[in-house]
Amino acid sequence: MSIIEETDEMIAAVENWLQSQDYSFIECNYVPSRLFGKNPKFNALLRAFFRLSPYNFRNMTRPESGLYPLTPQCLVAMLKAFAISKNREVITKLYQRTLALRSPKSRNFALKQGIRIAINLYENSEEDPTPLNTVWFGQFLLDEQSRVIPEQEKKELLLSIAAYLTEELGYADHKEQGVYFYYGPTLKKEVYNASAIISAFLIRLGIKYSISEYIELGQRGIRYICGKQNKDGSWFYAGKPERPTVDSFHQSYILQTVCSVKDYLPFNIAEVIAKGTEFYKTLFIEERGYLRPMRYDKRYIPHNTWLFVKVDGRDVAEALVFFTKYAPDKEMVQKLLRYTYDKYYTKKKGYMVPEIFVYGKNRIPYIEFQAWFLYAFQIVKQYYNE
Repeated sequence: MSIIEETDEMIAAVENWLQSQDYSFIECNYVPSRLFGKNPKFNALLRAFFRLSPYNFRNMTRPESGLYPLTPQCLVAMLKAFAISKNREVITKLYQRTLALRSPKSRNFALKQGIRIAINLYENSEEDPTPLNTVWFGQFLLDEQSRVIPEQEKKELLLSIAAYLTEELGYADHKEQGVYFYYGPTLKKEVYNASAIISAFLIRLGIKYSISEYIELGQRGIRYICGKQNKDGSWFYAGKPERPTVDSFHQSYILQTVCSVKDYLPFNIAEVIAKGTEFYKTLFIEERGYLRPMRYDKRYIPHNTWLFVKVDGRDVAEALVFFTKYAPDKEMVQKLLRYTYDKYYTKKKGYMVPEIFVYGKNRIPYIEFQAWFLYAFQIVKQYYNE
């Protein structure tokens, strides 16, 4: 089979699987709420146990509503994927579900977590806002071309999201260095990928509606992120006092972001992109005609559960996106797709495995990974059809 045929097969399989589940399934961070205690460290360990298990110890029976807990992470990822194929029926369904996940803890529009999140860096309730998923929803609204959502409704949502990000979530002003947008409502430690994504969103939104305040804030946000690039072209996942760690798909997130707005900056970032791309390519290993991403840079102690994950599905999906949409490299894409088709695609069941642990494959078909892969495959299909 050709690369195009394999890509089309995976697109059809994932779309059919999602439809068979009514676009609802368990997310990887889901822990039955009854198991949580009052100790944050215990809760983080509990989440890690479920996250690292290749077998599903959760109750697989669907609730009476017919749906698993709805989360914005999977809904927004699916929206971005189906926006490319312009499937109006599916977009409408997912859009309405997403709107129902508005956080009651913000004045302006922000999506809520949907489930309780307990990790080493922070713990949020299901009602707390999730800034990163909110800004990804904003990206969908900016890119959506199927005309499912009326323009005035879209504009009101986008401006409300921007108000949440700038007025409620907020940012740290580092003067001439730029600004840093906070990662979450309770986390003041610096996590660079989210701030980069928020910055680029504000630039694009400001340009669309001629709002200079957002353009300038976003530009200052990108300036700050560029200033945090290491000499070798990498970015750490988080700043001090967190220990330095570098991983594959977060490097891609930042590179995609700066590439998306490079033409709208009052300063040149060509060297930042070149160095970042050169480093990013070192995070791949060629073997047997495949190109396999490395989960993390082994010069540094891995963060959280990374030590146990050989390749995260996002390492693959975000590489496919970057090397098609932002730094086209057909040879890399072909080898990545071969690896994906042979190692991640389960032909009998029609879904993608979410990751490969050092002790075997994770065969729980977490829904957000299906959406991330589907989005990447749609980007690849666009690339080859141009």
